[in-house]
Amino acid sequence: MKRKTLGNNRFGQCLGTLFPLWIVFVVVFVSGQQGDDGTLEVQMKDGDKVVKVQLEPFMDMCRGTYKLPSAIASTLFCWYDVRNTHSLLTPSKVEVLSNDPFVALMHDMVYDGEIAQLQALGDTHIKRSGITNDSWLPVFYDNHQTYTLHDRDHPVVERLTRRIERATGLSCETAEDLKMIYNEVGAFKTSEIDAIQTKAELHRFAYAGDRLATVLLFLNDVPEGGYTIFPKLRVVIPPQKGTLAFWYNLKATGEANPLMKYSICPLMSDVKWTAKKLIHTRGNELRHPCSPDAAPKKPKQQN
Repeated sequence: MKRKTLGNNRFGQCLGTLFPLWIVFVVVFVSGQQGDDGTLEVQMKDGDKVVKVQLEPFMDMCRGTYKLPSAIASTLFCWYDVRNTHSLLTPSKVEVLSNDPFVALMHDMVYDGEIAQLQALGDTHIKRSGITNDSWLPVFYDNHQTYTLHDRDHPVVERLTRRIERATGLSCETAEDLKMIYNEVGAFKTSEIDAIQTKAELHRFAYAGDRLATVLLFLNDVPEGGYTIFPKLRVVIPPQKGTLAFWYNLKATGEANPLMKYSICPLMSDVKWTAKKLIHTRGNELRHPCSPDAAPKKPKQQN
């Protein structure tokens, strides 16, 4: 089984400087008007109704016009990860996109055969997604479908979980099931942070703790659009087949990090397949301990 090597070009060109790819910002089925403050108000048609949605100013990152300052680019680097015996034979190709908070890409992490199997498993699991409570916009064109896969559903799912553990150095014992996401043209996502934000979720995952980290796998190449962007970090991640994006959702204190709020740019052509694994704190207390001392100190009162 041959591993897809599309990521080699990007990894090979990683010499401490990252340049965002150029893309033209077009929203299919959407008309819009930009306000004085940079916000973009778009109109999406849902049958006979027209729904207005406001997009934030950072959507300009989807056009690829932002250039990383050289002072920041010079601090970024790539390396071959050989932290364990398994990676001595197949080291992970790591590309750092942000040092603090940490955001990285790992290239060539999924086999073509594994991708095909994950997609095939969706025939019995897939469901259409509409208005949800996880910050996805209402999808009026049936262009967003999801399903979840447990390790026991197929050996390839369990194998992928073990690979994620080796690559990240974290335990997936309390991680959520692998979430498969299929998007068609026009799909996009507004600001979201994966750390737990509601009391309902807090009770639901009381056994697992907060969402420590996110793993996002890109399962196909996308010609245009579909970028994952972190506006406050000015980080742009293009969807590239076989690539794994990894980031921490929490501060060293264990609190949600507002800098990790991300969005997904409109998909302008073809389709997009991704898989998402949310890793929780329970079971990772020693692998990634929190540091309460890092919390801001209250200023001492002067007498």
